[in-house]
Amino acid sequence: MKKKTSSALRFLASMKFGMLLLGLLALYATAGTLIPQGQTLSYYRENYDSTVFFIIEKLKLYKVYESIYFISLTALLTLNLLFCTLRRIPSARAQCQKEGDASLHLKKNHQIIKELNEGTHPKELLKSLGFRKIKEQEEQGQKIYFSSRRRAGYFGSSLVHLGLLFIIVAFALGKIMGYESFVRGIPGDLLPVENTSYTLSLQDFDIFYREDYSIQQYLSSVEVLDEGETVKKRGDTSVNHPLSFEGYRVYQYGTGWMMDLIIRKQGEEILRDRFYQGDFKTFGENLVLEFRSFYPDLVVSEGMPYTKTPFLNRPRALYVLYEDGLSVDMNVAGPGQTISYGDYTMELYEPRLYTVLQVVKDPGAVYAGLGGFLMLAGLFLTFYYVPQYLLLIEKEGRVTLYGGAVKNQETFSMYIHEKLSVESAGDLDESD
Repeated sequence: MKKKTSSALRFLASMKFGMLLLGLLALYATAGTLIPQGQTLSYYRENYDSTVFFIIEKLKLYKVYESIYFISLTALLTLNLLFCTLRRIPSARAQCQKEGDASLHLKKNHQIIKELNEGTHPKELLKSLGFRKIKEQEEQGQKIYFSSRRRAGYFGSSLVHLGLLFIIVAFALGKIMGYESFVRGIPGDLLPVENTSYTLSLQDFDIFYREDYSIQQYLSSVEVLDEGETVKKRGDTSVNHPLSFEGYRVYQYGTGWMMDLIIRKQGEEILRDRFYQGDFKTFGENLVLEFRSFYPDLVVSEGMPYTKTPFLNRPRALYVLYEDGLSVDMNVAGPGQTISYGDYTMELYEPRLYTVLQVVKDPGAVYAGLGGFLMLAGLFLTFYYVPQYLLLIEKEGRVTLYGGAVKNQETFSMYIHEKLSVESAGDLDESD
């Protein structure tokens, strides 16, 4: 029984099992990205065929980050990384201790780096080569000077695993316990943040252009109001520079055009509302109007519309009208221009840019940052902080320098030879 338990623990802590879990978690999270989240089951039943709907329902792909599958995979991967890290630390510590033991190095077949002059000062030489902690001993008629460095490099792999563990836990915390919401509007709007006590008062929104009309930056000026309409925070949010308050962050997420829409039936107004680019408006019994695109400065070239500048010089909205799900009209219309169909008339007014803001609260952000730091530190130790040692032996008037490195032995030997050459050149200069 004990042997079976030990085998199970070894498998749970194995790299093979970890890679399998990571692959499954990546596939499951990808499905959560491709499939809209948080909709009712009827939405998926209507928009996907029966086989795909069956998979979505059984695997909980409509609420991936809250499902038992995502939580279980994350928990197993966390345990795998934890056990893998715990297994590696004693091994790294043992290797670190061995690297600092001169007697163990004496039993190895060393690579001779250089034969030195009898008048060499061993300690000064080793220090000049970058080795500070020097051990000195005598054994079998020979005097031995030993020093090792960068032994912390043995812990690099453990730190990488630990960093990955922190990142995965942070990702899971963010998805399970985090908050995300989107609001959109124009300057002057009060935008309630869903499921919170906060409201964003949009003071201003602007887009900064370069000389070629490419976008340099989006900038929204907002005030954060609490339930009593007290201003909790005031400031700007732009791309890559969010506004932070009470653990939340407000990101500049996107923009678009909107117009005011009026629909009349036989001259009587039946609908007046904002019409955002990309939205649909349903009216009558079976009519739908789509605001497909907007051209601030319309130019038609070879039958294709495009906008010459981002400014309102010749604004036109591209609309599509559907009846019973079929397209019955598609054209462009300027502000105030009447669109007629049967008993209905539609008019669009006053095009304005709106902003889309993303409000996020991620309890795992700090742990993700710590995990990233640990991974970078681990990678640095693994690839650039390679354990090395030097062994200088005096015997019968002969001085020999030995040395070694866990990786890149030839590079290490070249480095020592170069340093010795510099030292020799320096001695010659002083004698002159």
